[in-house]
Amino acid sequence: MKKGLKFTKEQLEDLYWNKKLSLIQIGKKFDCEETNILYWMKKLDIKRRPVDYKAIKIPKEILEDLYWNKNWSTQQIADKYGIKYGRSILKKFKKFGIPSKTVSQANTKKFKANFIGDPAERAYFTGLRAGDFYVKWAHKSIRVQTTSTHTAQVELLRNAFENYGETKTYLSKNKARADEWFIYVDLNQSFQFLLEKPDEIPSWILENQDYFYHFLTAYMDCEGNWHFTKSHEIHSRFTFRLRTGDKLILENIKETLESLGYKIVFSLDTKKGSMGPSAPFRIDIYNLTINRKQDVTRLIKHLLPLSKHSEKIRKMNFILENKGRKWHEVSEGWDKLREEIKGELLKNH
Repeated sequence: MKKGLKFTKEQLEDLYWNKKLSLIQIGKKFDCEETNILYWMKKLDIKRRPVDYKAIKIPKEILEDLYWNKNWSTQQIADKYGIKYGRSILKKFKKFGIPSKTVSQANTKKFKANFIGDPAERAYFTGLRAGDFYVKWAHKSIRVQTTSTHTAQVELLRNAFENYGETKTYLSKNKARADEWFIYVDLNQSFQFLLEKPDEIPSWILENQDYFYHFLTAYMDCEGNWHFTKSHEIHSRFTFRLRTGDKLILENIKETLESLGYKIVFSLDTKKGSMGPSAPFRIDIYNLTINRKQDVTRLIKHLLPLSKHSEKIRKMNFILENKGRKWHEVSEGWDKLREEIKGELLKNH
């Protein structure tokens, strides 16, 4: 509802009944949506003009999008087009062969759209699944979820699935650890391909360079780190690192990047059983690093346009903008960026 709107009954009746303006025309006159006008008409008990619903043409694609993808009710669709009864929309469904919802589906309020089947997008989603995101069945939906203290991680999930479902976030408090965000999105069953966490990168992704970079971007959005440090006395160096327990996935990434001409350093970082910050590591942790400047900048140019993680995007942009400068010229800016990101952590809110 647009703030500041207020009408009298006489004013709206004159525009609607005497001047024969439509709800859309009245809305344009007052710079608001027709739903705002409809709200005031109902509030002021102004009757609607009789409408021949058959004369109102609504394309099949729009009806399907509003009803199935945006989860509008038939009455909401009817109201949008100035049709009195939702059952008139059902008649249009029958004409176009659009199935109506079951009672259970009609009572589901969350917006859920079908996966469109784009393989590049599927590769990105697979990279998220291989990284930080956990997926499970939840009340006949596919739930993608994670926890984090980074607000950028909240935005990552929202940005990744904004066309398919509504992201929910709430604060998770636990006496045993720091407060963190619990983030999830419920998707429809066309996302069943995300249920199984991959142990290695699927061959259909490895065989296509575009799909591979989409996967790697998502995996980087979850697990990657960009570093900008001092080198020797006056120079600067920047590196890219993946540090995870996903040995096969890291080996897939190493082999594919090497085939594309990148110089990769791969090693065992921490052995299983070694003491971590709060408990022993349950698996071996491996480290994949890119140090060569031309390789780092080349990789950024592939990943930056695809990334949905605001922290990683800012760091990649900083590296590209300062790649030829000396350390004393960039150290202050790099420290400032790191402090900005640190200030966005949940504990600093």
